[in-house]
Amino acid sequence: MVYRTGPNMQVAGENARQSRPDLDDVQEVIGASRWSSFRFRAERVLRRRRVGLALAALLYAGTGLTGMVEGGHWPTVRDEILNLHVTTANLVGFRVTAVATEGQSALTDDEVLLALGVKDDTALPFLDVKAARERLLANPLVADATVRKLYPDRVTVHLVERKPFALWQHEGKVQILAADGTPIDEFRDRRFAHLPLVVGPSANLKAGDLLEALSRAPAIREQTYAAVFVAERRWNLRLRSGVEVKLPERGYDVALIRLDALQARDNLFSKGVTVVDLRVPGRTVVRLTPEAADTLAEADKAAEKARKKAGGA
Repeated sequence: MVYRTGPNMQVAGENARQSRPDLDDVQEVIGASRWSSFRFRAERVLRRRRVGLALAALLYAGTGLTGMVEGGHWPTVRDEILNLHVTTANLVGFRVTAVATEGQSALTDDEVLLALGVKDDTALPFLDVKAARERLLANPLVADATVRKLYPDRVTVHLVERKPFALWQHEGKVQILAADGTPIDEFRDRRFAHLPLVVGPSANLKAGDLLEALSRAPAIREQTYAAVFVAERRWNLRLRSGVEVKLPERGYDVALIRLDALQARDNLFSKGVTVVDLRVPGRTVVRLTPEAADTLAEADKAAEKARKKAGGA
């Protein structure tokens, strides 16, 4: 077979196979059937038209893209393109419509949803449960978490929370403590304001024993708003009535039970007492306000006069 590649050039035999030109340059195939010649010409025309159509498409696309950029619409269009898979999943019924939690107590619903990354248009197939769990664990209130998908449209979350146990004031800041004394978060939320407050270095490590002792003296615990760990050795309680209770270094649980009984019997804290000192085992020493001290002194004088008068009679 001979290929005519130019006005006056012919290549035959083995050289023709080695130097075969591109079909776009073939003008005529000698020895080929009419059908083959027609097919070759048709393919050449179609290829040229495809190139033209492609160039036209590129021109229109470039014009449209330029218009979107200049008009400020490109970010919106880009986001729609990038989220096309999410939009498609939502259209076929995989939009997250419910989140069920178990073990949630201290965490708010907003905190859970934010950690999960669930929004109005979240598609369940593309929710990263591993990343969601890691975000939950980053919250100091969460000890453990499990996140599962329930197709077609639900998410379940099982939480193990660290229980807020007390507040710890130290070095000018207040933190929330777990039962083992571990700080789990800064105190920023009034929902934890009801927790007992301990103050001072190492108070977080000793708070558990003190609060357990106070649980056996309910009248004292109810009145206590803060406990100060003095010199990292012993506790002073500050009561809502303004009374300060000085506890011994050892055996303060017994001292608290004795004080609880004394308060229940005599309503001690309503008698002008400012300090109750229990540091000496078996003794209760009180300090009075000046007014209460004067009143008590006058009462003692009156009682002494009455005794003398009775003795003289």
